[in-house]
Amino acid sequence: MPVKIRGNEYNTVAERLAAIHQDHPLLSIQTKIVDETVNHITLQARVKIMTEGQSLIFSGHAREYFELENNRAINFTFALENAETSAIGRALANAGYGGHYLPSAEEMQPVAPQTSASQSQLEIELAPNQELLLAVEQARQQVDLTVDQLKAKSIQLFGTEEIRQLTTQQLEYFADQILVEGMPEA
Repeated sequence: MPVKIRGNEYNTVAERLAAIHQDHPLLSIQTKIVDETVNHITLQARVKIMTEGQSLIFSGHAREYFELENNRAINFTFALENAETSAIGRALANAGYGGHYLPSAEEMQPVAPQTSASQSQLEIELAPNQELLLAVEQARQQVDLTVDQLKAKSIQLFGTEEIRQLTTQQLEYFADQILVEGMPEA
């Protein structure tokens, strides 16, 4: 059942998925991270429909900003999941499974919080840990590490890949270690 937001009805991603699966039993959905920084994550979803010897491919992208200042905000922990759901919803809409509006209900409900999360990333004066997260990201880029290599290094040093949850001291050490050690061993 569509969700009514600001007087308009939006289909949920779950509704879109149910409809496309009913119409096209030979279907695959793939997602991949196309960009990840300390501020945001961007995902691409591809919906592939196999019909009568041909394949139709529809894609969608979504970016979510990490809410670094509020550990109770959804995007403090679930930005990846939200971006994936939104990307799938957009790919489904491009395949004709979106109702009257391209955005899904999930995308429209948190418009105000997303805006404040985006705004918080653009503030000039960053909190100490945000500055250190940026230092880690800059070090990663300087020595040409992938995000996966950075996460592996974090697991090796601190036992976690959740870099945003490292302490101030751990972030300082991490940024220095990345620059000192350069590329990790393959």
